[in-house]
Amino acid sequence: MTHPNFLLNTRVLVIGGSSGIGFAVASGALANGSRVHITSLTAEKLSTKIAQLQSLYPNAHVSGSTVDLSHVETLEENLKSVLAAAVAQTGGPLDHIVYTAGDLPDRVPLAETTAPAALAIFTVRYLGSLLVGKLIAASPGQYLNPALSSSITLTSGVGAHRPRPGSSALIPVGAAVEALSRGLAVDLAPIRVNVVIPGAVHTELVEKMTGGNVDVFKAGTLTKTLGTPEGAAEAYLFCMRSALATGQGFVVDNGFLIA
Repeated sequence: MTHPNFLLNTRVLVIGGSSGIGFAVASGALANGSRVHITSLTAEKLSTKIAQLQSLYPNAHVSGSTVDLSHVETLEENLKSVLAAAVAQTGGPLDHIVYTAGDLPDRVPLAETTAPAALAIFTVRYLGSLLVGKLIAASPGQYLNPALSSSITLTSGVGAHRPRPGSSALIPVGAAVEALSRGLAVDLAPIRVNVVIPGAVHTELVEKMTGGNVDVFKAGTLTKTLGTPEGAAEAYLFCMRSALATGQGFVVDNGFLIA
């Protein structure tokens, strides 16, 4: 018997799939025969990225939605619209949801941190992930197939485990997402929930954070290399494929945590 392709003919939503790791996850899913729906903040970027994926995989099905996840007041309704669009565009309840959406707050010295700014950091990555879980739980089977073959994969970062100076206000969101993934794995079972914990990956976000000097991260790893979006995406694809993986955090950091 040949090894099965666990992603063939599955329906996948990548929230944050128009850039960086999320785009690489969408590409990987399409390469394995999935029907994929991605999100982006702007219609222009969404159109560009869908066209790029269609050129890479001419016979594949890829669609998308624009969504703003930065406002607490509209977050749940916007996520509900995305889920409904993904179900409609891919042809039925989803098999996998990948959440890579995240913003890049300004790094503020600890002495200048304010409560509103610290709380705002949680909106996109933590509250968005939580509300996806809530919507799945509130409408069983409507948005995500309630089976162990189904999965939700969230995103944290190694900063929560090895903080850089000046990151006290930023890194708690990663730790919160990791704890959330375990809670959701229990509450949504048999649907599987995991979290990927990337190190520095050469994405638009890291380019912006470093002012283009991405090589600064290489020296702190065992491999002396910077991660690629495609390399990080493999961890998400594994979480989607393996029916044995749930409630787990998978670190992909070029050995940064033990260097």
